[in-house]
Amino acid sequence: MVGQQLVNSLDRYLKVILQVAFLNFLWILFTLMGFVIGGIFPATTAAINVARKWHKEKEMHATFKVFKETYKREFIKSNIIGLVLTLIGGVLLLNYYALQELGNKVPVFVVFAYFFLIFLYCVLVVWVFPLLSHYDTTIIQYFKNALIIGITKIITTIIIISTTFMIIYFSLKLPSLLLFYSISLIVLSCSFFSEQVFVEIDERVTNQ
Repeated sequence: MVGQQLVNSLDRYLKVILQVAFLNFLWILFTLMGFVIGGIFPATTAAINVARKWHKEKEMHATFKVFKETYKREFIKSNIIGLVLTLIGGVLLLNYYALQELGNKVPVFVVFAYFFLIFLYCVLVVWVFPLLSHYDTTIIQYFKNALIIGITKIITTIIIISTTFMIIYFSLKLPSLLLFYSISLIVLSCSFFSEQVFVEIDERVTNQ
């Protein structure tokens, strides 16, 4: 009896490990199918949606089907959002180089304002794609809601950002993790924490 339970547990854990690796593989595959620039944002949205369904249904199934359907459905919208984020990131990067060139000539309040903008940008990146996988609204509303939720749920935002940096850090230390698990682990953690916030918001709206 104990031996059979051990075998069943090992089988269950092995299936989880394989599914997580498969999700990572799908993200890489569909990102490349979109020639990276056009594929990375819908692939990320699709991966988050798969992770969301895993958390919601407590089962790992139909991974490829859900991923493919989400990728196709959100291809245009996610790429528009990704383009906006890329442009904002580019502007922030140029400002960083400008601040470096000016050095001590830059007023302190300008430096603080810049880092505040960096924080708001991180909030957008963290929340906009989980919102895209959970709700159906306008692109402007996604950005607006991302900022509102990210700031009002600041603890969750910090947890997601910290967890993401930790996964990236260990992935760079362990290249095999980067190849097989890093993206899927990031979207799983991001989906887990964001889904709790969305459930709370949905319940609050329903009870009003």
